Amino acid sequence: MNGKNLTLIEVFGIKVKVNISWVFIALLLAWALAQGYFPAVYEGLTQITYWWMGIVAVLGLFVSIVLHELAHSVVARAFGMEIKGITLWLLGGVAEMADEPPNPRAEFLMAIAGPIMSVVLGLLFFSTGALFRISGNVTPIGAILHYLGTLNLILAAFNLIPAFPLDGGRLARAALWAWKGDYYWATGVAARMGSIFGLTLMAFGVIAALTGAGIGGLWWVILGMFVRFAADASQFQLRATYALKGRTVRDYMTRSPITIPPDITVTDLIENWVYRHSFEFFPVVDAGKLIGSVSLREVRQVPPDQRDRTRVGDIALPCSPENTIEAGASAADALKKMQGTGNSLLLVTSDGALIGVIALKDLMKLIAITTELGRA
Repeated sequence: MNGKNLTLIEVFGIKVKVNISWVFIALLLAWALAQGYFPAVYEGLTQITYWWMGIVAVLGLFVSIVLHELAHSVVARAFGMEIKGITLWLLGGVAEMADEPPNPRAEFLMAIAGPIMSVVLGLLFFSTGALFRISGNVTPIGAILHYLGTLNLILAAFNLIPAFPLDGGRLARAALWAWKGDYYWATGVAARMGSIFGLTLMAFGVIAALTGAGIGGLWWVILGMFVRFAADASQFQLRATYALKGRTVRDYMTRSPITIPPDITVTDLIENWVYRHSFEFFPVVDAGKLIGSVSLREVRQVPPDQRDRTRVGDIALPCSPENTIEAGASAADALKKMQGTGNSLLLVTSDGALIGVIALKDLMKLIAITTELGRA
């Protein structure tokens, strides 16, 4: 378990993870299929039959989404891009790429691979479902296969809408990139298209909800919010990448930070370091050797009546790749690490020795300034 993500399987060396939000949606969808869709479309079956149909259909959807994302991942790897994993969450799946595509052709082929996989799966489910007919009547298995076939074709069609970060938006970016030769500009245009599309979905959902669609309209609103958020996040990530390009951690770290020894009590830390310096994060150093860090997050976990008996060394987080970074590393890598771990400060080291700390707020300030001046 990593945060709210649970690793289920590993395929071709790619970890497939499920976010807790997807589990919630899967349960809700199984209930909706068992109590709504299947009884309405295929009458006369038992409740138990409807329930196992709903559960199997959701499992089929899971496999379909994983295969869709695996198609992206396999093509990405063929072009030398590192794939950290696949995560299924609230509204689908996402392949976590460590690098951006090297050229428009790689972007195009990687983006189109997912919808092609969904179309192939849709046709496969439809053709297989035709085998499960008895005297012209659809069997429960045939009904499930027909549903999955329809869903995969809808998934392919929806993903081809030219709105970033949908696959269609990536195809649009590839075309714009090839046309202008400017990846940054192409991403900006595609992301704005995604943001507008997200707003359109939200407006459509609100109108639908007010005119009687009920929960169906709410789904459109949620989907629109997701698309808009993802598009805006993509724009920010690109601005950040360009703002931090060529800059190192050493350029923006705070040098000679205030450190604390491991043998003081938590009460002493609060009274003589936190209140005095108004800092929330301190490197822990013992006889000149860096052993870890402590923040208010760790302090809050110690009950007030135990703080005068608890040593800082007992609650300090040891040095690890999650909370340390080399001074020569790129500032962009520091930002990625902060986003991935949730740490807003990192210990900066050189050959294992502490030489500073770098804060998320300082990187964000740089990104804001360069954006304002038009560099990013």
